[in-house]
Amino acid sequence: MSHNATHPVSADDPRHLLDAYPLVRSRSADEARELVGRAFSPHHLDVRAGERSFEVRHNQIRLSQVALNVLSYGAEVEIDPGERGDFYLIQLPLQGRARLRCDDQEVWVDTDTLSVLRPHARTRMLWTGDCSMVLLQVPSVVLESRLAAGRIRGGLPQFGFTHSRHDPAVAAWWQTVVDLTRNLHSHGSQWLRHPAAYAAMEGFLLTGLDLLQDGAGAASAAPAGPPIEGRGLRRALDYIHAHSQESVALCDIASAACVSPRTLEAAFRRRFDLSPLAYARGVRLDRVHAALCAVARGRTDRAVGSVTDTALQHGFLHMGRFAAYYKRRFGCAPSATLRQA
Repeated sequence: MSHNATHPVSADDPRHLLDAYPLVRSRSADEARELVGRAFSPHHLDVRAGERSFEVRHNQIRLSQVALNVLSYGAEVEIDPGERGDFYLIQLPLQGRARLRCDDQEVWVDTDTLSVLRPHARTRMLWTGDCSMVLLQVPSVVLESRLAAGRIRGGLPQFGFTHSRHDPAVAAWWQTVVDLTRNLHSHGSQWLRHPAAYAAMEGFLLTGLDLLQDGAGAASAAPAGPPIEGRGLRRALDYIHAHSQESVALCDIASAACVSPRTLEAAFRRRFDLSPLAYARGVRLDRVHAALCAVARGRTDRAVGSVTDTALQHGFLHMGRFAAYYKRRFGCAPSATLRQA
């Protein structure tokens, strides 16, 4: 995960989100075409209007395998990448709008509509001068392997071309992407210290993409299937304990157990009266508690044993929710554990 050490500027203007992570700054259309093309795929770029205000700002943070981009041109531009590269590109406009043509479809996207560009699809775009987008760039092999592992039926992920923010599931995921981008804008240098934390961010973003698949709700309506055998449950538990320093996804646990997510959910409900993810969270909370107790007893250097650092090292990204989970499980705040003699 690359970074720039400069202090981030205010992100009130969406064009400046992730400004501490600059990839391209250019007022030359030829130079911008070359540099942005290296990050995505080779393309033609024509400035249609507002040439004097043309200024490409392309910021990028790479998590583990996924890239989070913020891109704006400052002028009306037409972009023709032809047949794009081997990656999915999810476009979430922060302001302005764009007309997209993909194969035989044409749509406008704006702050109420996101788009999913499939790998190798023939694409053409017209961005308005005020358009600024968050672009989530996901290599095909990453998304297809992850989503396929969580599906009851096989096959590649199938996404609609556009998705409305009026759909509650889309709105929830969209807001998460924006909130995460703003968090990285302000606190990226902190996340860089915790590879498990930003790997968990990436995992969460990828899991949320399942909501955008055509027929995403079909799996939840499927029958639970036969009860999971003891060996499968043991494989799931082994996987959870082996990955207690990261926020694992349901599809990954199910894949390790060699069963469907639906079957795994039913087995954990019968055995523990918990979902697999709630059980995994409890394991991570226990590890955090043990680590904080070790600091309190002088077995670990207090300078490297803060509550925040310890939580992040175990895949907890939201400190408020982490504190609530911790108090519910142990009856006190994490800081109180640190103060124990």
